Amino acid sequence: MRRLIGIGVATLALATPLQGQVDPAALVIRVDGDVDVTHGDEPPTPASVGEQMFVGDGVIPDDGSRAVLITRGGAQQIVTEQTTIAEPRGGGSTDIFDRALATLAQAANTNTSTGGRQGMIRPIPGQTALVAPRNDLTVSSARPTFQWTATPGQSYDLMLRSLEGGRPMVFEAGNDTTWTLPDSLPDLEFGSGYQWTVFVGGRRGGRAMQPQNFRVIGLEETFEMEEYLEQIAVFGLDPMTDGLFLTVVAYRDMGLFYEAREALEAVEREASLSWELYRLKGEILAELGHEAEARAAFDRADELMP
Repeated sequence: MRRLIGIGVATLALATPLQGQVDPAALVIRVDGDVDVTHGDEPPTPASVGEQMFVGDGVIPDDGSRAVLITRGGAQQIVTEQTTIAEPRGGGSTDIFDRALATLAQAANTNTSTGGRQGMIRPIPGQTALVAPRNDLTVSSARPTFQWTATPGQSYDLMLRSLEGGRPMVFEAGNDTTWTLPDSLPDLEFGSGYQWTVFVGGRRGGRAMQPQNFRVIGLEETFEMEEYLEQIAVFGLDPMTDGLFLTVVAYRDMGLFYEAREALEAVEREASLSWELYRLKGEILAELGHEAEARAAFDRADELMP
């Protein structure tokens, strides 16, 4: 694991000189309270998580407010007073910065058209549809929670089977529309694929929904995720608080879209998002099959795009 080096309060730095202000010097990863930023000669605007900062830009927190930034030089800084982004004075690893920047760049170029995509959840009101997990996506838990929409007055049986063979397992879910693998049963196999469905009205005489496939994260991927979260911690950030934006990046890059959505929604509850992050939110929601929510996120990104 690479060592990540911090810098002082007054200045943010780059690892290499800027060329025509093309490359950002820092990224805003958390905003607490009222914080403005300035870009060149433009008037101050509220800071957004995911916002790219260049040399000469400014960060202006109100009293009692702060912004947390990461720099291209591999540093993090808590900004509590007016600060100007400056030329580099050295730096450490750029892995975390580069990964976050690459994810934002990918999101900025996302095709925002979700119409007609396969795997979208389009339930008829009052009828059951499988919500999660679905679309062959990966889940991080070996004891996942299954979700579906309700048909009023009906009970459900859930059927789960391994894609690698074996007899399907059937469970009574009652009137609930969520069900979690109980502790009395073994964990699902890491790295294995599964298929599930529910029977509306029970398996005997009930109506089966179109099944959905998913995969449980592999052990090597679990270790990779743990290592990345440790890198965020070594960086001086808590992966679940100050560094949550970076955790979103890690989840998304590893295809853990359910976890990425949850983490990104937690980021959004604390501060506004940059237009690139709204594009990322739309991409995540589209992968999960939430077409209307994805469209709303893409529309919000278009409203904020400079």
